Amino acid sequence: MKLSTRVRYGVRAMIELALHEGGKPVPLRKLAENQAISAKYLEQIATSLKIGGLIDSVRGAEGGYRLARAAENINLWDIYAVLDIAGDTGEEAAKAGVPSEETNREGICAIQVVWKDLTKQVKEFMVRVTLADLAAKQQQYSRKGGKK
Repeated sequence: MKLSTRVRYGVRAMIELALHEGGKPVPLRKLAENQAISAKYLEQIATSLKIGGLIDSVRGAEGGYRLARAAENINLWDIYAVLDIAGDTGEEAAKAGVPSEETNREGICAIQVVWKDLTKQVKEFMVRVTLADLAAKQQQYSRKGGKK
């Protein structure tokens, strides 16, 4: 399964925000620098995450971004669903107004059952992985110098 750059960068940014949970908001420039992501691109991602209710922005000299809810209450699917409409099931894509040739083939194409089951299994896995889990794993890697 290949995740879009938008999802991968968004997850990385969310992990960093989780690592700063309870502290001051993280300025976008600092977040982009720490994650080696273009600030302009990260701003687009942050806008989607904010609209999706996953992060809040704080204005002013001490402003930046922070999680909108506790890291243990945000899972990988939440982030994925906000950032990658192309990966949604046909039903979710249709709700978002995305036309799909594959969606139109449901009921007449045998592989649709497989794709639907695969999507269900991926979603079930992603729902079990919380942002708190990912932040804890990141702290482990950071303590070990980036080694597994």
